[in-house]
Amino acid sequence: MPSAALPPVWKDTTRAPVESDYRRGQSCGILSQMANPTLERLPMTMGYFRLIHRCFGGGAERSAAVLKDTGVSESDLRNPAAEISLFQQVRQVENVNALYGPGWAFSQPELWSPSAHGAIAAAMLSAPTLGDAIDVLRRYGHVRAPFFRMHIASKRDRVVLDYELSVALSEAQWRPMMEIAFVAVRSLIQAVLGRAPVEAEFFFAAPKPSYAEKVRSALGPHVSFDSTINKVVLPKEWMGVAATGADSALYRNALSELQATLARLDDPVGLHAQVERLLQTMPDGRLGADDVARALGVSRRTLTRRLSEAGTQFRDLLDGEIKARAENLLSSKKLSRDEIAERLGYRDPTSFSRACRRWFAKSANRA
Repeated sequence: MPSAALPPVWKDTTRAPVESDYRRGQSCGILSQMANPTLERLPMTMGYFRLIHRCFGGGAERSAAVLKDTGVSESDLRNPAAEISLFQQVRQVENVNALYGPGWAFSQPELWSPSAHGAIAAAMLSAPTLGDAIDVLRRYGHVRAPFFRMHIASKRDRVVLDYELSVALSEAQWRPMMEIAFVAVRSLIQAVLGRAPVEAEFFFAAPKPSYAEKVRSALGPHVSFDSTINKVVLPKEWMGVAATGADSALYRNALSELQATLARLDDPVGLHAQVERLLQTMPDGRLGADDVARALGVSRRTLTRRLSEAGTQFRDLLDGEIKARAENLLSSKKLSRDEIAERLGYRDPTSFSRACRRWFAKSANRA
């Protein structure tokens, strides 16, 4: 691990970015990530967040830097039942990028071994064949990593795993997560095969970085850049190879757990919690019901119905979050009323003042 002093940001300037059809139109910023309706599962496991924090957030100063603006507390990290949103994970990635610069995911590639991937790894490692294991990743990978959806295509003597981004992210945001995903899939394939998958090919939809040798050291010799899409290419003959850890009972149990996770994410009460987490992690301004519905992969009508089934409505959840933020900003006394109104998404200070009178009837003079 690096020393305790905070390092300067290292920026990879070896090449100018090359824009491909795959990356064209992917805008930066958290709000822009709401625009793609193909995002199906907003919540994600705390496991990756916790692992990154532990390995890259040593010491009080680094810990605070890695957690900055994520909305995740130390107590959340200790809670084995805690979940986060994709947007909280993206913010953590941005924080680690700022601390360590590009390529940090390859500084300790062993971190992304099978033990880091929960039920996905259990199902893949216990599957009858490597082909079955890859199909588990296709069907359930987005449960743990909702920033991509996998598509599988068979081409002559090769099987191609396309990693399609399911939410708009900048290259600086998605690249570390894709690097981790590639190291992870390689480690899982190695465990299933019982040997290093040296024939596997990895294609990044990004320019060649200055740390390319670290990439090849972790993934093997067949790594390419400037691809039109992030993908992994495997020999088709591998698909029928019996898994070294094939276990029918464990395989059934792991698949049941993954299926239960999908069902839980569709539960109305679960949706209520997802909306709350999303609102808590939104940047300055505010999200509308349409934005939230798109981010959750449901229609606005479905969002309204399921929140009603959970005993609430979107405007009440949004109002509660804005009230809490207003109270914190007013108490800090660091910003003017006009600045707070703008930060909270009000078109004019008068509307904000009316809201404050409604929220803080006993201390309306605060606004």
